Amino acid sequence: MDNKERAVKTYDLIKNGDTEQAKEILITDKRLLEFITPFGTWLHVAARAGSLDMIKFLVEYGMDINTNEGVPKSAPIAHAASVGEFSIVQYLYDRGAILDVSDSSRNPLFSAIYGGHLDIVKYLVQSGIDITVKYTGDTMKDMDAYEFAIERGKIEIAEYLRQKWTVNGIKA
Repeated sequence: MDNKERAVKTYDLIKNGDTEQAKEILITDKRLLEFITPFGTWLHVAARAGSLDMIKFLVEYGMDINTNEGVPKSAPIAHAASVGEFSIVQYLYDRGAILDVSDSSRNPLFSAIYGGHLDIVKYLVQSGIDITVKYTGDTMKDMDAYEFAIERGKIEIAEYLRQKWTVNGIKA
């Protein structure tokens, strides 16, 4: 099997939850740890697959938890937030994942809002993510997290964010 075939097999194994076989392949060929799939690093793939076990293995192997890759080009914490993987979001944040608000596609709060994951929204807000940052781009104009939640039809999340703004005196 060449590197590309091993990478495809590793991707499939992680995606399908067979982390033990994926680990064996990566341990056997450590060069594969540096492989970037179209979906990002192995951390990105494991975050989307909901594999905390694989995430822990990769972090212990020294993979950078703040690498911006995949579609969209964001860190694994944003990928986990978008698919509702609370334990992975928490694990990555506890290990130093940056709450990157430099762009809406990198912002894990916007990812959690997009996916409709109130528990993750609350966790990120309680962890100090900036809820006031506004973005302008192809799909939004001067839009903050509250406005994004409204636009996406995530009313419960929008109400939570509005309350946080009101409590903190940011916005009425």
